[in-house]
Amino acid sequence: MAATLFISDLHLDASLPGLSRLFERFLTEQAAYAEALYILGDLFEAWVGDDDERPETGQFVRQLRRLSDQGVPLYVMQGNRDFLFADGFVARTGCQLLPDPSVIDLYGRPTLLLHGDSLCTDDVKHQESRELLRSRKWKDDFLALPLDKRIELAHEYRSMS
Repeated sequence: MAATLFISDLHLDASLPGLSRLFERFLTEQAAYAEALYILGDLFEAWVGDDDERPETGQFVRQLRRLSDQGVPLYVMQGNRDFLFADGFVARTGCQLLPDPSVIDLYGRPTLLLHGDSLCTDDVKHQESRELLRSRKWKDDFLALPLDKRIELAHEYRSMS
């Protein structure tokens, strides 16, 4: 019997080849037979824009495309590491982006989906940075930078978190 699958917080990164292999195995051995796959944020350690076609991100994008091309509905929610997913990511993967939070009908039962970092209400600095990083102005300014600069900044931000 096929099932609806949910994953979150994989933080895929070229520096973790074992995790990359496990994810690929999951997609081919389990997700390929699912009724649907929901990715609830932080699929990548850092997503610096839909124009990032480096091999280390491109391999995962292609794997997701294969899954959606096989007819498995793919739903993706932005997390605090991949909040820059946009139309290019959707086109390249065949996924549907979900707002955070979302309510879906899961086998006749309303089910709340969210990434979860919005619930860290005691972490005032995180909530402030979350609001800033998801603002249209910040995104536009960041995405206007050259790709290599965005990658450099992502490494800096990751080392601080």
